[in-house]
Amino acid sequence: MLTPMMSLTTAQRDLLRQLLAADAPISAAALGQQLHLTPRQIQYSLREIKTWLSYHHATLRHTPGLGAQVVCTQAQKQCLLAELASQARFQLVLTSEQRQQLLALQLLTANSPLILSQFQDAFAVARATILKDLDATLLWLQRFQLMIGRRRHRGFWVAGLELARRQALAALLWGDQPFTQPLLGVEAGQRIRFALAPDAALLPAVAQANALLNEWDLPAAQQSVTEAEAELGGRFADEAVLYLALGITIQSQRVARGQLVAWEEADLRWLQTQTPWPVAARLATQRWPHLSAAEHSAETAALALLLIAHERDEPWRGDLAHQMPLRTLIEALLEQIAQAFALPELAHDHLLREGLETHLLPAYVRQRFRLWAPTHTIIDTQAERYGLEREIATELDAAITAAIGVSLPPDAHHNLILLLHAALVRARPKRIRHVLVVCPSGMATTQLLIARLKARFPHFGTFEVLPIRSLSAERIAKADLIIATVPLTLPTELEIDVIQVHPMLKPEDIAVLTQWIA
Repeated sequence: MLTPMMSLTTAQRDLLRQLLAADAPISAAALGQQLHLTPRQIQYSLREIKTWLSYHHATLRHTPGLGAQVVCTQAQKQCLLAELASQARFQLVLTSEQRQQLLALQLLTANSPLILSQFQDAFAVARATILKDLDATLLWLQRFQLMIGRRRHRGFWVAGLELARRQALAALLWGDQPFTQPLLGVEAGQRIRFALAPDAALLPAVAQANALLNEWDLPAAQQSVTEAEAELGGRFADEAVLYLALGITIQSQRVARGQLVAWEEADLRWLQTQTPWPVAARLATQRWPHLSAAEHSAETAALALLLIAHERDEPWRGDLAHQMPLRTLIEALLEQIAQAFALPELAHDHLLREGLETHLLPAYVRQRFRLWAPTHTIIDTQAERYGLEREIATELDAAITAAIGVSLPPDAHHNLILLLHAALVRARPKRIRHVLVVCPSGMATTQLLIARLKARFPHFGTFEVLPIRSLSAERIAKADLIIATVPLTLPTELEIDVIQVHPMLKPEDIAVLTQWIA
């Protein structure tokens, strides 16, 4: 006899929703791929679903070679979906990876030690399970020079520097973890994404995390980044804006809980000389007016560090004004690059100089202060075509380390390879005689786009602006390339490349065009 109290787990609920939404059988492999479940989990869940459906007067049919399908009337299907839409009688069973992410969040944001029974109650698991999860969480925290302190009758806490704790929180919330399914993530203009938010009421640990994350206002912090850009007279890369907003959000949460950064005197003095200091001081006053003078100075330094350490689209006014070692180093690197490529003109390549200025200071700062940063690789620089650039970049890295005592992080090394490749392409250009530009955004936007194209690619020949309706086989036959700001599909017999760009010609567009030229 079936018990009316029988319940499904949330994973089984989501699996049943997939089956009810399908008009044909679905294979176990397809279900596993959609829901990130193993074959064993699918097999077990289907057994439980079959029993649950029987109680609701429906059938789960298995067709060999095709998969599983729910057999019921359309009216029954609607009733079943309504039942699944409620939160009644569902169990939220977390995987070990999910528990470890939530444990890390709890430990990193707690103001006092947490005892083992608190974890057991919040996660509804056994003591041994929590201890095993804590060991796995510790391995991840060690990436940030953090430890988990443990003391009998006192509990568990994260031990380490506050700056390192904020770096770990940023990586956790960004989704940069050694887990196959990150629970957390960020998107421009949105609050922090939490995959378990819809089921927060089903488990205390999830409810606690959801309540905490709802306090953090990422869009408001993004507005602060925009204000900082205006005052600094430059623009951050799009992904850097999102990371900076996350960093400011985390900083606000930590300051609100009285967890402030402590600095070595030499580091504090160095940060006070940097270009963003006055901007960071104003933002700190605006956000945390209650801080004492010493606390305000410490948190201003943390904000200034965030602003210095991440990529811009171009060098800022005064970026290297107080960085004589870096200015001297860049001159030496340009000479070394010119000699390595046997192209003397590269020593005076203003775009290469600009690229080095844009990337070198943030990379230096990230390494000096051991800052985490998101990785983003658009182009594979390990390909054979970049062999010479990789070799020269390694030599430059050695020169940088010898000059300033800091080696480039992997993402900066990758960018250096691309900068070298772009410089080589500019010095040995493929002649582009005629470019068609399709930009329906209006004359002003089109002129701005062409001005940027001419500045970045001076070896291009003529630019002709055409509306989409005027694109003909005859006009296309006379062109070497089409650059469009909207999706553009041409007949396959017209053998010409179409590259879609943003009207403002963003760095990723420049990278794609450079790659095409090469």
